[in-house]
Amino acid sequence: MRGGTQRALILFALLVTGGLTLLLSRQTGAPPALAGLPAIVVSREAAEAVVRADTLRRNEALAAVLARQPLSAVEVSAVVEAIRAYISPRVLRPGVTIAVRQTPWDSVTDVTVRIDPDREVHLAREGTGWSSELRHVPVRVDTLMIEGVITVSLYHSVMALDLPMGAEERIERVMWGIHRPFQWSIDFTLDLRKGDTYRALYERHVRADGSVRQAHVLAAEFTNRGKTHRAFWFDGRGEYFDEDGQSVKRVFLKAPLDFRRISSTFSRRRYHPVLSRWRRHLGTDYAADAGTRVFATADGTVTRADWWGGYGKIVEIRHINGYRTRYAHLNWIARGIRPGRKVGQGELIGNVGSTGLATGPHLHYELRRRGRAVDPRAVNLPSGKPIASVEADEFRLASERFMRLMEPTESSDVKLSE
Repeated sequence: MRGGTQRALILFALLVTGGLTLLLSRQTGAPPALAGLPAIVVSREAAEAVVRADTLRRNEALAAVLARQPLSAVEVSAVVEAIRAYISPRVLRPGVTIAVRQTPWDSVTDVTVRIDPDREVHLAREGTGWSSELRHVPVRVDTLMIEGVITVSLYHSVMALDLPMGAEERIERVMWGIHRPFQWSIDFTLDLRKGDTYRALYERHVRADGSVRQAHVLAAEFTNRGKTHRAFWFDGRGEYFDEDGQSVKRVFLKAPLDFRRISSTFSRRRYHPVLSRWRRHLGTDYAADAGTRVFATADGTVTRADWWGGYGKIVEIRHINGYRTRYAHLNWIARGIRPGRKVGQGELIGNVGSTGLATGPHLHYELRRRGRAVDPRAVNLPSGKPIASVEADEFRLASERFMRLMEPTESSDVKLSE
């Protein structure tokens, strides 16, 4: 009884003391526990999330990169699983960038993995899990009108132009882009003359970092020895056509390699430098450095790829309409080139050498039709399919637009077109 009375008195004292404290705090206008603390002001900038970038290192797993971030093991596993919907993390190469967005309190809000130069996987928190989407890196499309004059070669001319690009793009995209549609009608080693001119409409897709995603020549014009050749790209067929809708492509290329000169032409009677007697020379000899790459001049099927007497190492290919081509004196036959193998026009089949009856490195090239040798530089070879009638209007509109954009400029090698 006595103990109960003491507890009641203590409780009553606490209630009275608390009441007085509350009354005094109302009079001063400040809570007793917070009245003496300074106010904290958080700026908008400090409250915003920041992005930190990391890079996948050699022999490192994606999970290891994510583990360096303020993520739990469960969250790391969830992020890796979300990325797997688009690409296996195992195939990601060293150098892949991972951008992590965090709040000032080290809470990760989203993760972006750049899986290749043109694609990235974006992951964002969504409740207790992660949502993901595949994004394509945006590009800027530039269209340049390029003009040049031949002084020594197409290479020297393109390299001398005032273009907003490096040497690799000039050679791989511009020079070869101009060469490609005319390789069946112009021999760029023998036919070019000083003063020949060219124009090209060149489209390039540029990423934010300045690198080029893709680029190709939309239209080109080349005046060689006073004759003007034109070519227009047509998306509907994925190839070039002239202004009349005829395919610029021929069944056979002009030459099977890049060569210095023709050392011996097709002849019914030629003095053989090794045999020291007169005999027929049923092909064309192209002088070139040993190791120069040799390409198939047309689609076909390999019928021979071995040593054949005076030919040395040779590749023979069967084509449509009874044609066959032979590539002799090779020092190397490309891997996989064997009888029965189908090859495409422009595919690598070997390297220039001096095997067999040869006094020095060169390629002996023969073209035969139904068993009879013909001069590859004189025969009128068949062309590709022209524009179909149902595509004629679409092609005409495209080619007319390209021609308008290719109007000659007065003061510059390059202009930005719309």
